[in-house]
Amino acid sequence: MKTGVLFSLIAIAAAANVSAEELPTEAGYASVQEVLEYGRKYQTIRTQLKEAGYRFHDCHTQVINYFVTPMQAEYLYAKTECTYSTPSGGNYSLQTDYAKVTIDVNFNQEHGLYREGDVAVNYMTVY
Repeated sequence: MKTGVLFSLIAIAAAANVSAEELPTEAGYASVQEVLEYGRKYQTIRTQLKEAGYRFHDCHTQVINYFVTPMQAEYLYAKTECTYSTPSGGNYSLQTDYAKVTIDVNFNQEHGLYREGDVAVNYMTVY
């Protein structure tokens, strides 16, 4: 009886080790919105923009529609663009600095998770 219980515990522990190895090494999120809320690269850039005096305007997400689901385990699922701005020319100037942050959202088919991909910032000044 004790041998059967011990064997069952070893089998459960072995199964736990196998499933732990299959887990993704990077963080994954349940939705695109969670990637925007918790993605480390985007959060770092967002904090830097806020500290520099930029105000958030909006974000637009464009989901990429494929004719056939890609064969890769992880592929580009959507691109999100977020816009920030700050006045830069003085009190009576119309000069404004803009920052456009582009976030790639990848989807991992094996684990059913969304991940933060490349994050880029483009700056421009409008006079």
